[in-house]
Amino acid sequence: MIKRWRSHSILSTAAALAVLAGIGCGDHSTGPGETDTVTVVFRDGASPLPTYLGTSDAVIKNGPYYATRNGNYGTRPVDTLGVVDTDGLLYEQRMLVRFDLTSITDCGTVISATLTLSMTPEDTNRTVWLDAWEATVPETYPRSWVEGSLTGDGVSWEYLDGVSEWTAVGGDVLELIDSREVKADTVVTFELDPIRVQTWIKMEWKNHGVLLMPRSSGEEAFLHAYMRENAAAALRPELHIIYIKGG
Repeated sequence: MIKRWRSHSILSTAAALAVLAGIGCGDHSTGPGETDTVTVVFRDGASPLPTYLGTSDAVIKNGPYYATRNGNYGTRPVDTLGVVDTDGLLYEQRMLVRFDLTSITDCGTVISATLTLSMTPEDTNRTVWLDAWEATVPETYPRSWVEGSLTGDGVSWEYLDGVSEWTAVGGDVLELIDSREVKADTVVTFELDPIRVQTWIKMEWKNHGVLLMPRSSGEEAFLHAYMRENAAAALRPELHIIYIKGG
């Protein structure tokens, strides 16, 4: 069962075109015989081409120990997402995910976008609420968070890259995008704001992806999330975008 709550409002077509024009893409015409919509799916090792390896993802973990808060878990094929009990106290484990969208080069208007993640609940009798936030980084930081490959060289609860600190521990965010109540589900899909995704396409430096935060119910409840390194391509994170062709 999945329940969702959406915080963003869908902008009107006129507003969407105004935003697009403001970043230099105001022509939405198509040539003779061409369709005016394009669907593209991003998933490592599968789509839009088997050579696509543009996903970055990692779980960041709070906890009583320095090694947990500063550990980098960017290469795990499966990791835990939710609220876990450590020494009798509850701590969050969050997930960051970002896709390289630079292969979309025509001046189009995004009309829908969804993020789909494969997950297995630890306990199907417990519900996990997940909030999807737009991730960001401190203004002075020159790039996005780093997935990492070894402990200390990538993103963690306290650091973006093993060295530079988040403004707020646990990851910096802008706006709440979508929320889902997850129970006994194997696939969870979040609806993303089309204008937000369009901004990621047109202004690559603003693309810091999504930060998934669990809500605490006062007891341990977590999921097993499948990451981009998973051997089964069908279980890896997927971003589905539909856009209208530009000129």
